Amino acid sequence: MLAVISKFQNFYRLSVAYLYKNNPIKMFLNTIITNWMELVSQNKKLKIATYRVNHLKYRLYQMEQLIEQGNPYNIAEGKKLDRLQ
Repeated sequence: MLAVISKFQNFYRLSVAYLYKNNPIKMFLNTIITNWMELVSQNKKLKIATYRVNHLKYRLYQMEQLIEQGNPYNIAEGKKLDRLQ
């Protein structure tokens, strides 16, 4: 009878130690908090991403304008090269 009680006590100690190290309630609350923080910060991340896309579009537009200015086949802007020569 004592052996059975000691086995239950050992099992109880092991289970308490496991739950102390790996607390499922604490892990659940941590995941809820991290998901909430991610949800809140999504708007800021979206603004940063749209700013980057718009900035890259502007830089591409600038590059296209510079290419178009130096293009000798363009009727309006190609005469600048002839004047420089």
